[in-house]
Amino acid sequence: METQPTIFTSDMQKIGVTLSESDVFIEPGSVAQLVVTMTNRQSTPDRLTLEVEGVDVEWYMIPVAAVNVAPGAQVSERIVFKINRNSENRAGTYPFLVRVQAMESGEVGVAQAMLIVKPFTALQVDLSPKRGVSTFFHPFNEFVVSISNLGNAEETVELYADDPEDECAYEFDMERVTLKPGQSVEVPLMMRPRSSTLLGGSRLIGFVVTVRSTQNAYVAMKAHGQLEKRALISPFAGIFLLLLIFLGGATYYFWPRPEIPAKIEGFVVSQTRTDAGREVTLSWDVTGSYQQILIRRRVGQNNWENLPGEQNRATGSVSVAPEPPKTEYELIVRGRGSSAPLRRTVTVVVNPPPPTPKPKIESFIASPDRIHQGETVILVWKARDAKRLILDPGNVELSGFVQSYQLTLDQDREFTLRAIGEDPKHPPAEKKVTVKVFPPSVCIAEIDGFKAVPADPFIGDRVRLQWKTRYARSVRIESDRFDPYEAVPASRGTYEVTITEPTTFRLIATDSAGKTIERTVTVTPKPRPVDAGPTSGEGENASPVTEGAAGRTPPPVSTP
Repeated sequence: METQPTIFTSDMQKIGVTLSESDVFIEPGSVAQLVVTMTNRQSTPDRLTLEVEGVDVEWYMIPVAAVNVAPGAQVSERIVFKINRNSENRAGTYPFLVRVQAMESGEVGVAQAMLIVKPFTALQVDLSPKRGVSTFFHPFNEFVVSISNLGNAEETVELYADDPEDECAYEFDMERVTLKPGQSVEVPLMMRPRSSTLLGGSRLIGFVVTVRSTQNAYVAMKAHGQLEKRALISPFAGIFLLLLIFLGGATYYFWPRPEIPAKIEGFVVSQTRTDAGREVTLSWDVTGSYQQILIRRRVGQNNWENLPGEQNRATGSVSVAPEPPKTEYELIVRGRGSSAPLRRTVTVVVNPPPPTPKPKIESFIASPDRIHQGETVILVWKARDAKRLILDPGNVELSGFVQSYQLTLDQDREFTLRAIGEDPKHPPAEKKVTVKVFPPSVCIAEIDGFKAVPADPFIGDRVRLQWKTRYARSVRIESDRFDPYEAVPASRGTYEVTITEPTTFRLIATDSAGKTIERTVTVTPKPRPVDAGPTSGEGENASPVTEGAAGRTPPPVSTP
């Protein structure tokens, strides 16, 4: 019988490389991992080495860099990424290649992925000098605020300065500064007391310089300093002046005069609406004669509390932290005499903190989910917003840095993964996966489909055999008229032949234990009409032309 040309499809690399994910997210100071699955599609065993190209060698570690792999087999190894938390490791996206090379044959397989380094913020603030001196004729003092960006992303900060009693005025050379990672800048600060003292001793005024991020209001650093305020006349000279005016002062003091009634000139809050955990400033101004100034608060419909309590200044301000849903503050001023106390109230509406996200399991699979007794299965999952991960049965607590768990089974097992969130009010997220375990004598491979297209060809037409299998390590097509054809991987594929007479094809699927299952299909060609030319698979059933020839063995493909 004359040999007919046959064409088959095989564009696979001899070393297969598959990554568990194409984007690897990592926060400096933490750990991330990438699972690399290597497949030896050669006909001989070989030693495969795993390498990474494109990122700093200090950023990753390969626990097992080389492994022996049988023909057609595949193994999975991990690449562990760990980046130090410093400004040198900039935030951004870093493409890299995973290269797998066969030591014996020299074949190479590659896969590309992206390492995404997340940004973090860290500021350092210093003040120089720590202490200044202000006199009556030279009230101005210059300080230098040193700011360092210890994070790994560009940061824009704003500068503030204040003292508890608001006695000084401050002026920065720049009130907003942008710093690159690792950059340090010095910002001059000019400071002076709001008023000068004629008579008295020296007084220390403590002040605070605050540097706050414009992107994240919770990121702020403070530096403390002191200003020594000196009066024009010392206490010794003042004693002499006091003696001179003592008589006039005593006369003025004891001279009867009417009491000035107390009056609340103002009681305001810096913000009438704020977020939970943030502070606001209460300011008051009281004039006249008073015995007591008291500020108290009430959260929601609760009772009044003496917070922040009694104040010893007629004019001033105080920082308070209101609580949700709203907090009322009342200023009470009791004047001298028996008159009723004066009252003034302000209300701050507080936005509740954002809810804690619910835990979520995005995926939970077993690879494979059908095995023989004594074989290994890998559980792979992906979860977010989870504080703890529990695997049942066994109540095994899983690490948050690892996303796979490997074990050997001898019987059917249903696994349940539970993700527990930060908020105990949220129920745990659950996902289940079942692994079927069969005796070594049972074939676990399944043939979902095996057919010829077209099913009723003319003599001399090309027929495409199509198959689809599950849990098969390899497939083999045999017939009494063509050489056997083997394919790996075996999940799906096509094989084309030219049919000249009735032919029965047998599809044999082999599992990991060497057990087989088969299915047959018979193709019976019919004579071509006189006015019809050869179809060669064109039209509705046309398919791409593949390499190979009927009756001639295709290039060998290894099987497990």
